[in-house]
Order: sequence, then C-alpha cells, then structure tokens
Amino acid sequence: MASTCWLCRNCTTDEVKSFHAFMVEKAHCVDAHEMAVHMQDHLVSQKLSSELDDDDIPTAEDIQLHIRRHVLHPAVRVAQILRNLLDLAETLQELVSGRGEDGLPLVDVRTVTVYLKVIAEIMQIYKTADLTKMLFAELES
Repeated sequence: MASTCWLCRNCTTDEVKSFHAFMVEKAHCVDAHEMAVHMQDHLVSQKLSSELDDDDIPTAEDIQLHIRRHVLHPAVRVAQILRNLLDLAETLQELVSGRGEDGLPLVDVRTVTVYLKVIAEIMQIYKTADLTKMLFAELES
C-alpha cells in the first residue's frame, strides 16, 4: 500500500532528506508548526514539487502532521513530548488552586497529584536527554 503522505512518498529525494535533517537539527528550537510553514514556503518558492514524485505540494498542515506522526527520530519526538508535557503542566497548574465561596483557597488534591507526576516526567527528560542538542533553543547573540 502506497503512503498518502507527500513527504513519506518523497523521502528518498535530496530535498526531503534535507528537510528531515533540518527537523532533527532544529527540533529543540523550532516547533512543528513553524517548521511546517518554513518547509511549505520553501517548496512553493523553489517550485520543487515538479522535480519530485508528484505535483501535489503539501500544505503546512500536511507537513506538520508528517512531523508529528511520521518522523520517529528521537530528537524530534523528545522535543515534541517535552513541549506537550510543559503545556499540560501549565494547564494543570492553573487548575490546582481555586477559591471557595468564602474566598478561601481550595486545593484539588487529585489535580496536584497529576501535576506532580507530569513534573516528574519533565524532570526525567531533562535528566536523560542530550541537553546540548535537544532541549534548549539557540539564543541569538
């Protein structure tokens, strides 16, 4: 069965190989949406689809789906997992504390427990990942 993903179908071409190298190299500092927009703009500006297997240039959404679902390289996956866990931790942190009718603070113990588990997973990634490559954005000088 042939793949319906344009990037998967064209994965042996030099251009798509360079896209995958870019994903691996920059996953730690560029999110999937920004990567997809950049790659789609490049395809359109260079008119590369006519040189590749088919003329159906993928949309930025198609490319983002490819990055999130089909790219299995650890640098890309770990960066995505860490971003997802950080988003979840932020949401849980907002839900942990509320106020009762009397104005006194209320703490949802179940949410705190889940929040602490998410934080533990984030810390585990920081302990085991290659911190020089995957997890910190490059700062401009």
